Amino acid sequence: MEIVHIAAGDYPKYEALLLQRDQLKKEALQYRRAYIREFGELINQVFEKKIGCIKLKKSIAFCQLAKNQGKIPDIAAMNEYVDKQMTEYRQQLTDMVSEFNSTKKDKTVSALDATEIKAIYRKIARQLHPDMSPITQEHPELGELWEQASIAYKCNDVQALRETDFLVQHALMQLGVSDAPIVVPDIAEKIVALEQEIHKIITTEPYSYKLILDDSDEIADRKAAYEAELTQYTEYEKQLRQQLDILTGGTL
Repeated sequence: MEIVHIAAGDYPKYEALLLQRDQLKKEALQYRRAYIREFGELINQVFEKKIGCIKLKKSIAFCQLAKNQGKIPDIAAMNEYVDKQMTEYRQQLTDMVSEFNSTKKDKTVSALDATEIKAIYRKIARQLHPDMSPITQEHPELGELWEQASIAYKCNDVQALRETDFLVQHALMQLGVSDAPIVVPDIAEKIVALEQEIHKIITTEPYSYKLILDDSDEIADRKAAYEAELTQYTEYEKQLRQQLDILTGGTL
């Protein structure tokens, strides 16, 4: 592996791309939460209908197998079997509802705080970002502080970032870390990889949700699409229930 000593035209670009990538990943997370906040209730209703249909289809398959074997479907055994099969789906729905509810608590960050958050994060990133600073991997306590800073940054928690910044500076002073020139292996390849990652972030979901969230017509169209899907699954659920009633003799 080639060791590339930082030249003026290499490292500044590498650093800028790393910080840009992190900023875009944070924005993508925010767009995802905003999307869930806007459409989450409908999305969860659709998913609940989907798993209702899945449960009915599994029940129908269980009963159909019994019929093919010349047996009367055992309703208790069917319910036990299907309930076990549905555990993962129910947990997924629970997680979706929990995430939707959590987005309601998201706070709007003032422009002043947003500027400070960005400045503190950039300062800490230049000192501790694992892709820029090898000392973070050498000292576990710095790795923990970097994790704290990353979480505070993603959560827009300016107070936590201020406190983490103080702890970072104190830790670096205690360790006697110098401002020695940084050496990055294969920096040209890493720059290309970062550029590709950035392109992927801004051209795919959840970052692309921004195009929907910024357009009232797009929001209305997306809600209409989810409502139509909900209507389709509601009708499909009725059809499946009728089919199951026939197989069980209406005993459910």
